[in-house]
Amino acid sequence: PPPSAGGQAGPPAPSPGGAGREDPELKTFLQLHMGEFGLDLDDVNSPAYEAYLWLAGSQSLLELNDFHKLQRFGMAAFYMATTEGELNWKVSNYWNTARNECTWFGVDCATPNEDGEEAITQISLPSNRLAGTIPREIALAGIGGQLMNLNLAGNNLRGQLPDELGSFKSLVVLDLRANDFSGQIPTALGRLKKLEELQLNSNDLSGEMPEEVCSLAQTQVLITAVADCDPTSPFGSVTCNVPDCCSACT
Repeated sequence: PPPSAGGQAGPPAPSPGGAGREDPELKTFLQLHMGEFGLDLDDVNSPAYEAYLWLAGSQSLLELNDFHKLQRFGMAAFYMATTEGELNWKVSNYWNTARNECTWFGVDCATPNEDGEEAITQISLPSNRLAGTIPREIALAGIGGQLMNLNLAGNNLRGQLPDELGSFKSLVVLDLRANDFSGQIPTALGRLKKLEELQLNSNDLSGEMPEEVCSLAQTQVLITAVADCDPTSPFGSVTCNVPDCCSACT
């Protein structure tokens, strides 16, 4: 059975780590499609390479069509990049197992199409002890073009927000609050033409909210946009006008 909301069903995912077995055909296939996003597998110490080795050794590899190879690789890279040392996820049922990625904890998928492709529609992992960075390969997790909800609030994620978040053209909710993200907010988020809710507060982000994002609010698409933009707060390091762009500042 699929895991419950409480994460009780099914075994926990194994510790991150590839099978260590190369698969030249799979590697060529992944690199071909990763190149479309400006990505590669050159760094053998990267989460992406670790995800490639894991997929190469997966018991279900031969059963996967091309779409699910890419989608599962993107999800595996995300898992590898957000699991550090002994600080494992609070709940990780089925992640990086041979089970369909649509059954992994916190993941929902659309009904299979005529080609048997089940596109991910939701990745919801709030307060789940994720630690690390969001890898650029997350773009492949949303390759089906139907990801509508990405909720990673309340974790220990850091680093800059990757431009690849702007590739999720169907995204309605992006909740990244209460992490340790730093740097500027990427202008690529302005490509999310269906985005209705953007939660970026309680991070270490700085600079101005991009005009490309503000234009979503001005066209009344983006309804809720919250950032650390309170000028009276010592943590208010983002510049964002209320109500023309942000709906609230913290």
